[in-house]
Amino acid sequence: MPTSPSLPQAIRTALEAISTGARPADVEDQHLDFKEDPATTPARNPDARRIEVLLDATVCFANADGESHIILGLRDKAAGPAAFTGTDADAHTIRAKIFHNTRPPLTVDVTELDWDGVRLLDIRIPPGLTVYSRSNGAATIRDGDSCRELTDRERQAIAFARANPDYTARPSSLGISDLDPAAMTLAQRLLEHRSPGERATSAEDVLRRLGVLDDRGTLTVAGEILLASTDRVLARHLWRRTPGAEPSTTEYTGPLLLAMTSVRERISALSDPENSRVELPSGLERPIPDFPAQAVDESVTNAFVHRDWASQMPIDIDHSPIRLSIDSPGPLPHGVQLDQILSTRSMPRNVALMRALHRLGLVEETSRGFDRMWVSMLRDGRTAPHVQADNFHVSVTFTADAVDTAFIRWLSALDMTLGPAAEVNSLNALLVLKHLESAPVLSGRQASVLLQVGISEARAVLGWMVSTGVLQEAQGADEWQLSGQARNEFSASGGTAPQAGAVEHWVMSAVQSGETVTNRAIASATGAPAREVTQVLRYLANTRRIKKDPDGPTRGPGVRWIAADL
Repeated sequence: MPTSPSLPQAIRTALEAISTGARPADVEDQHLDFKEDPATTPARNPDARRIEVLLDATVCFANADGESHIILGLRDKAAGPAAFTGTDADAHTIRAKIFHNTRPPLTVDVTELDWDGVRLLDIRIPPGLTVYSRSNGAATIRDGDSCRELTDRERQAIAFARANPDYTARPSSLGISDLDPAAMTLAQRLLEHRSPGERATSAEDVLRRLGVLDDRGTLTVAGEILLASTDRVLARHLWRRTPGAEPSTTEYTGPLLLAMTSVRERISALSDPENSRVELPSGLERPIPDFPAQAVDESVTNAFVHRDWASQMPIDIDHSPIRLSIDSPGPLPHGVQLDQILSTRSMPRNVALMRALHRLGLVEETSRGFDRMWVSMLRDGRTAPHVQADNFHVSVTFTADAVDTAFIRWLSALDMTLGPAAEVNSLNALLVLKHLESAPVLSGRQASVLLQVGISEARAVLGWMVSTGVLQEAQGADEWQLSGQARNEFSASGGTAPQAGAVEHWVMSAVQSGETVTNRAIASATGAPAREVTQVLRYLANTRRIKKDPDGPTRGPGVRWIAADL
């Protein structure tokens, strides 16, 4: 029997029939195909042959209706146990090869199965969102238990029918009677809280107000995901009592409306709400948690709302006292790039689901999740979140590293002295102040990269911060530095911001005259603290004005610095 409990019943039934004497060819249908791995028979270049066979089959299924499966590791014409020839193929390689050799790239799920000691691979092809072809343009479609070439008219018809890429807007196979009573009660309560004078009169009324019934009154996939109780694992929380320890795992099945709340509660219960306390200039104390509640809420919501729901893979949450990583299936939403994640207004992948959650008051339809994560982490003296993304997943990682208490006190002091107009807790101000905490100046070009906007807009932001008293123009062209008041407030808060000019001028004068300089020599000559000297050297190296002497040490106090090559 298979080790995978998520194997669809139709596939399980087919494999049981083969085990008891049927041939794979006899139990194939519109949505199920069995393939033998060429590596189990004498063949030239079996790896290439395997990919060729699987590419043809996946394109064929992707252009048909509904979800389909290819089981790799069975001989089509054999019967009974002899049909189970198995496979040693790597699941990740198959997934990547299919993705990179289809147009547009097709994402499939590849899962290992163990059937009576024989290793098989289940390749799941989700319902298609457009017309798919091989990289050479060849396109076929499943017709019964075989594939045939698509005609031009069929290509156009499929493209038209799939013009709406919202998977969650599709009709569900479930009915209203399949929905979870607790989730329905919660949805009704949330709707009535949003509109106290509009009481829902029936389950159909609740669903219609959420927008999860189509024009024919059929439940959509959005309604199924949001409100149906299923065995599908939506999220998996891995708790590590110490970093790197073996995790204890908690799985969350549908409905989403209950699972999303349970995941948040689990993270909150295992996180310290008062990792440390910071005394502010006002005399009040501010508790600093492991992970800010707003950052957690936004990242969990983003994972559930924007993930690729066509994939059966769960959201993975890896949690320890010092690290929280949330990994969701699917790439970033269309139009969003990693280097513009804070400034790009995304096009939601799951419009129907997002609209329903918005009507419940749980999300905004204009997504601002990432900037809120950044703001909450920086305000709490933490490093900004780390985001990784590829064609298959997006992960957001928060670290509970040492709290920058001086930065927190500085923000509070600036807010008191400069007033609300300075908006020092806004995203742009936080990014600029965090940069100038360890760099003497910020150029317009650097600000463009930092704020993820065009250079003209970046300069406008810096100009606005000059008008509020936070910044002043530096001596260098197109450069800004902290104002005298902002610098004094930082010093009073326990920080040391590098001076824009004195140390930098001494270093540049020395190296431009052909000298080599060290951290110790600079500190001795200028009287600047070692930390400030290190910050200035890092800034000059990052801006490619100095470099390490290749004939000297590469690390430690003996590193020698020389002028960079022009």
